[in-house]
Parts: sequence; C-alpha cells; structure tokens
Amino acid sequence: MISDTLEDEDRRSVLVVEDDDMLGEAIGLCVEEAGYEVAGVAQSVDAALATLHDRPVDAALLDVNLRGELVFAVADALAERGVPFVFVTGQPASSIPEIHRHRPLVPKPYYDAALCAALASVLRGQR
Repeated sequence: MISDTLEDEDRRSVLVVEDDDMLGEAIGLCVEEAGYEVAGVAQSVDAALATLHDRPVDAALLDVNLRGELVFAVADALAERGVPFVFVTGQPASSIPEIHRHRPLVPKPYYDAALCAALASVLRGQR
C-alpha cells in the first residue's frame, strides 16, 4: 500500500465532507490508499467547520449538497485559510458560486483514479 511507504510527517491531512455514510467511507478509503490521512468525514457544514477549527487540514473533498444544506460556507472557510479543495458532486458546475468555479470538480459517480488525481493535483499546487 502506498501509505505504508510514507513517513508520518509526509502524510497530508484531508477532510472529507460527504453526507452519505457509505460514500464518505469509500472516499476516505481512497484518500488513505493514495497515501494521505483522513482528517475526518463530516456529514454537515457545522461538522466540517468544527473539524477545521479543531485540527489542521491540508486539503478537502467537498460534496456540494449535504441533505439540502449547501457546502459553500466550508468552501469559503477553506479558501480563507488557503487550503485547497475539490468538489466531488453530482451537481452541475453551474451550481457552484462564481468565486469557486475555478476549483477542480470530480463528478459523481466518480472513479477513484480521477478523485486521487484531482486531490494530488491540488496538494502539489500547495507545496
């Protein structure tokens, strides 16, 4: 496994914001398989913001619609902190506010390879 070859200090922390339990777990496994640490899986805006308050995060994967609650307050908080993120959503790109439309978007249903590539890309840009 890739993560076994990385030293702890090299592991980047990724917040997963997804309201579906099974999908959140699957995305978390994908993050770990790519060699990153899961900072948490948040199912709501409040839970995601609490995680951001409680621990450092290097990147995030954001579902846009969390049981009717839009994730853009989390996107704004990440942007203010300079933390890169990727939208992982079944929503059209046009549903994302103009201020965040330049962010990468991985459409659902997604392939693990596409998700990992988008995550690696935003983390590479951060270093």
